[in-house]
Amino acid sequence: MENQRSETLSSDPQLLWNLFENDDAVSLPYNGTSGWSGTDTSEERVFIRDTRGDTKEVQSYIMRLLYVRDEQGATWKEIADLTLWHHGVVSGALSVLHKEGKIARLTERRNRCRVYVHPAYVNERDTDSQGRKPKECPNCGHSL
Repeated sequence: MENQRSETLSSDPQLLWNLFENDDAVSLPYNGTSGWSGTDTSEERVFIRDTRGDTKEVQSYIMRLLYVRDEQGATWKEIADLTLWHHGVVSGALSVLHKEGKIARLTERRNRCRVYVHPAYVNERDTDSQGRKPKECPNCGHSL
């Protein structure tokens, strides 16, 4: 795996630089926030986390973690177990990073969870698109 990481960096010498050069950037794709579930308490919590820098810290950590875990990647549960962060913090950050194209979600599962990887380590594996899938009518197949 170390050889592959070296080969990836050799083929794209800007990859590692770009990963850490944009460390000051935080992804806030939902009207300038990292998004909330719709309740007033969730909105307040997001505003506090976004303004005091917690969102940036979490996103940056996840990006670095996925990069060093290369092809193996990580599930939301593995990240939560490692960091002791709440499911909402981890899954919210993963969703935002996935929406922004900074990480990829594989169709692979590990312990009933989808696996996230840095885009450099997708390696032609199947990935999921971000967001909820539209529901279809079981009789005719039209979107509901």
